[in-house]
Amino acid sequence: MSAPLFDSALFDLDGVLIDTQDAIVALWRDLAAGHGFELSGHDVDSHVLGCSPEHTVRAVFGGLDDGGRERVLAAVRAAEPELAFKPVAGAAELVTALRAAGVRLGLVTGASAYRAGRVLAELGVRDAFGAWVTWGEVEHGKPAPDCYELGARRLGCVPARCLVFEDAPSGVTAAVSAGAVCVGVGADPRLAASGAVWTVPDLAAVGTRPGDQGVVLALSAVPVAVLRREGAGA
Repeated sequence: MSAPLFDSALFDLDGVLIDTQDAIVALWRDLAAGHGFELSGHDVDSHVLGCSPEHTVRAVFGGLDDGGRERVLAAVRAAEPELAFKPVAGAAELVTALRAAGVRLGLVTGASAYRAGRVLAELGVRDAFGAWVTWGEVEHGKPAPDCYELGARRLGCVPARCLVFEDAPSGVTAAVSAGAVCVGVGADPRLAASGAVWTVPDLAAVGTRPGDQGVVLALSAVPVAVLRREGAGA
């Protein structure tokens, strides 16, 4: 059976291209402690990692009044742009290889536009992405599908022809709900349970080679998908 063909690839940022988990968890735990409670492991897994800040505030800080929740969001907005990060293995290399081969790429993230731009510049791949969706551009963030629907639209694709790389169950849920096919990045067993078709430990595990229709992606040397070159026939 031939590998499925996609028109573009959409990448999440945190957990896919960069590792910011420690910094993000520390930020939210400090905010919770400042309001007199401890953030549980369940809260982190279900309502922090991969979720929009608005979702986290609604789910975890629901006991606060409107003013209190807005103050929490304001604190996140102030701290978020300079969050520390480490590159994920193979991320910049995969993005560079795909774009050099003419594949349309988009970034779909809950990070602010400022932080996304800073990170992509430091990774050397800022110009590789033809479209971005960042924090605040959709009414409902992940796990809602809105951000992936917008990302596909900005690339001129339908979601069903987009291959998404996501690291959190909430992000996988958002991509799959939009109609996209998702690759889960990381070891969380909930990625497959949330709808990821394949999983990889990191992007270094994704091989590439030229093919007749575009760039062939392979896992453990087995072709699993083809990303069409921009301008090539369907």
